[in-house]
Amino acid sequence: MFDEENIKLRISGVKTFDLDIPADKYNTFEEIVQDYINKTKGVLTKITINEKEIPLNYYDEIKDSFFEGGEEVELEFTSKKEVLFDLISQSLEYISKVRENLERVSKEVLLNTNEGHKMLNSIAEGLQALLDVIEQTRAFSEEDFYNPGDLDDVQNVVQDIIRSQGNQDYLELSDIIEFDFNEVLSTFETILKNAQKTLEKKGV
Repeated sequence: MFDEENIKLRISGVKTFDLDIPADKYNTFEEIVQDYINKTKGVLTKITINEKEIPLNYYDEIKDSFFEGGEEVELEFTSKKEVLFDLISQSLEYISKVRENLERVSKEVLLNTNEGHKMLNSIAEGLQALLDVIEQTRAFSEEDFYNPGDLDDVQNVVQDIIRSQGNQDYLELSDIIEFDFNEVLSTFETILKNAQKTLEKKGV
């Protein structure tokens, strides 16, 4: 029978456990999560507390919470390989969307509009996210599926963009976006497709 002083903990996903644990076994919510990251070797992909799903972006706000007993907690852990596959698929979709909008971004930048600057900032954040996905996949696969020199051209184009922005040369900036940036996207596309192939060869 479930003890009200305990936490009813369900782990799902990579591995499944149903546990009845003392509320004072862990000092914080984060300790529970870290313990089962170690035990499942997975990535936390869903949190449910007392049948209410908690968005993952609230994790930092609840990680230091502690339990009084009586709570029902479900944590879902997905394999790193599966999470990386999803991230790569999303990245490839993102590249397609950016490519479709390059002409529009170029025009907005040329006109020096607020919308153009917002788009540029958004693309800069997107590129950083793509680099993060590539690095995470490399760390997980422990394989170099691309030549670091492949990203040199990317870095050169990014530096040209930063320089043009600094000089407020919106004509040059517009040209870079319209004519050079597609090559940057193609480089990322090739690397990410190689990352997919590398993951397919790897086990769990």
